[in-house]
Amino acid sequence: MAWTSEEGMRRGTLYLLLAALCVLYFGFLGTMPLLDPDEGRYAEIPREMLASGDFVTPHLNGVVYLEKPPLFYWGTALGLAVFGEGEVGARVFGAAAAVLGVVLTFWMGVELAGPRTGLYAAAILATSFYYYIVGRLNTIDMTLGVLLLVAIFPAYLYLSGKRAERRYLYLAYAGAALAFLAKGLIGVVFPAAILLLWAILAKRLREVPRLLSWVGIAIFLALALPWVVLVQRANPDFFQFFFIREHLLRYTTTTHGRYQPFWFFLPIVPAGFLLWLPFVRKAYLAARRNAAVFFSREDRIFLLTWVGFVVLFFSASDSKLITYMTPVYPPLALLLGRGLALWAAEEEGGAPFRVPLFVALALGAALLFAPLLAKELIREAVGGDGWLLSAGPALLALLAWGLVPLWMKRLGANRVVLLSAALLALFWMSINPPAAALIGATRSGKSLAAEINARLRPGDIVAQNGVYIQTIPFYTKQRTVVVGDPDDLQFGLRRAPDRAEYFPDEAAFLRLWNSDRRVFCLFNRGEMDTIRERYPNHRLLSRSRRGILIVNH
Repeated sequence: MAWTSEEGMRRGTLYLLLAALCVLYFGFLGTMPLLDPDEGRYAEIPREMLASGDFVTPHLNGVVYLEKPPLFYWGTALGLAVFGEGEVGARVFGAAAAVLGVVLTFWMGVELAGPRTGLYAAAILATSFYYYIVGRLNTIDMTLGVLLLVAIFPAYLYLSGKRAERRYLYLAYAGAALAFLAKGLIGVVFPAAILLLWAILAKRLREVPRLLSWVGIAIFLALALPWVVLVQRANPDFFQFFFIREHLLRYTTTTHGRYQPFWFFLPIVPAGFLLWLPFVRKAYLAARRNAAVFFSREDRIFLLTWVGFVVLFFSASDSKLITYMTPVYPPLALLLGRGLALWAAEEEGGAPFRVPLFVALALGAALLFAPLLAKELIREAVGGDGWLLSAGPALLALLAWGLVPLWMKRLGANRVVLLSAALLALFWMSINPPAAALIGATRSGKSLAAEINARLRPGDIVAQNGVYIQTIPFYTKQRTVVVGDPDDLQFGLRRAPDRAEYFPDEAAFLRLWNSDRRVFCLFNRGEMDTIRERYPNHRLLSRSRRGILIVNH
């Protein structure tokens, strides 16, 4: 289906969507400091790549770190090189991936149901609570989710017969290779399993051999194999660690300490759409009334298989993180977008829609009275009277979002959906600065690093005792001495030639502390009594929610 043909959809619509996405996802990108642990880790590894020139073997705090492949690190390193070694440089690659994911969702909607569905799905995805937040964080899962879309959807178009050109199949192979380079075997397993399950459920199993292509395999190997060969040559224990421990054991055991119950993701997935949830019933009823034109049976099976497989796969795992659900949001946005497109076609001049207003009032009240629940934290982050001033624009955008559906008769459902998306974008952008201040005060080591940087001289040592705040090496641009064995670094520690120097035990660190070298040291915030006992000659520099900072000279 040509996306320019239906409903007068012009090329300018796509350009306008791109411009809006760039403002939404790149605006205020540096407002919030990098968060611990993930953002600090995934910014420091690319920073060390740039510093060392080694783009094959990732390092974290100076030791080998092979838990993930390098594609995301390479992209982030490019961002740091272009935009500087700060928050914007660290996050810009992930934000660009999020923008691409919205554009590809628009494309999926156009291919399966037409331009209005594509536009609605893109607008819903871009302004959904989950996607907006994850898309603006320095985390691998957004890049993985978008590359899985590239691996899955073009292959489906080819396998289902919607597109006969083999370039769609080759694109899928390339997407799978890049997804492998982003997070490993999941980039191959997910596309293969989803497409096979679809073929079984849709009774198209005989079509599956069409997916096998020597050219496609060559494309995959050309993209993915060089790094595997190079990293294995540099690290002989790579294969066992990466494929056994980081794939098999991570999935089947609690070795990474991320155990959650089986149902963990079930509330997270719908909550990720948050302010679009009031529209779900409208979309569902419209889809039921128009079942013949909602999606074809094969397309419905495909989208639901995509969502169902990802949710069940990670639910069965003994290692769970909220960001693992990123791949399900494009197909879910497409299902919701199609339902709302059918509703909009029916409800031009319909009755007022009051549910969003109730939701807006409830959420607005929560934001308004937030100072009563977290008075000390809000005072620390935005000042005593700063909350209402900083959150005011977001409250106004939220109220406007709730009021728009009341003018259904005058506006029509199409304008209600598009205005709702625009106001949600304004809400997320407006709430970003105060939310960033609150979260940054409790989840980042930037303020502690600033205390160190203000005093740091060449030859000084930065240490962490009983704690490893991942953002400290990034913000100080210095390798830190770590007393104890942090879990993240266990693999690299065993082979580090300078382990005794940078990862000393308590006795060795006390000798360093009492030497002529100036040592800045971080502790957990509850360790003040231990500090007074073991380090009586210390000078206190900072004591905050993130920890205690002392210096010896």
